[in-house]
Amino acid sequence: MVQCDKCGKEVYLPFRCSYCGGYFCPEHRLPEFHDCTGLSRGSGAVNIGRATQSRSHDSYIRGPREGSAFHNLFRFSERELRDLAVGLILIIALPFSINGLLFQYPVIMLGAVGIFAAAFLLHELAHKFTAQRFGYWAEFRINTLGLMITVLSFFSPFKLVAPGAVLIAGLMYGDDYGKISLAGPLTNIAQALIFLAVGLLFRGPMAKFLAYIGVTINSSLALFNLLPFGVFDGAKILRWNRTAWVSSIACAGLLYIYSSI
Repeated sequence: MVQCDKCGKEVYLPFRCSYCGGYFCPEHRLPEFHDCTGLSRGSGAVNIGRATQSRSHDSYIRGPREGSAFHNLFRFSERELRDLAVGLILIIALPFSINGLLFQYPVIMLGAVGIFAAAFLLHELAHKFTAQRFGYWAEFRINTLGLMITVLSFFSPFKLVAPGAVLIAGLMYGDDYGKISLAGPLTNIAQALIFLAVGLLFRGPMAKFLAYIGVTINSSLALFNLLPFGVFDGAKILRWNRTAWVSSIACAGLLYIYSSI
């Protein structure tokens, strides 16, 4: 077994970074997950963050996308299903931290549970299915940072649903990486727009309140993931396409501001 150069965890099949040459566990295999020292030098074959219109000249990137990509679509491992279940349990518990909502309005509570669950699941599945559609291995994994952020949300008025992330394996080009990263926040923006329409079309107080929750949680989750640094989706999208990042974060920001008025 080989020890991960980031966390020291022993793994049977380590990932070798094409930028710095280090060996890492699945959780830290991507350059931004292990504070890669070689990323700025631009070496290696992964080419994360560089968009291109042509692929045929580069033999490094043809492997993951040869043949039909659909044979891997919608596949889940036992570990992934377990991690998704753990994340979902945490997310479902979040609405219970909203003071008084459970006992006074049980129907609203049930609706809020569904909204939180959909915001989390559809975001992560969008990443997973987009990556699988491109022919890469992709599975959701719980991580310590995400768990801490989600648990802290229980004690904060700003609710964040981020118990883990989708890990992706395979040599990829920058445009694939950017599109995969954008899929999650776009799903939340789409959900927020749907709830916005519900709030405008239906006059009942229950529908309006659920619409408010839907717009708020989805727009805040999109904004959080679109932060342009670290391991967030926004950093990867910005390196791929600045216009896509500006447009998506502006849309998420406007939706969040509207829900706060």
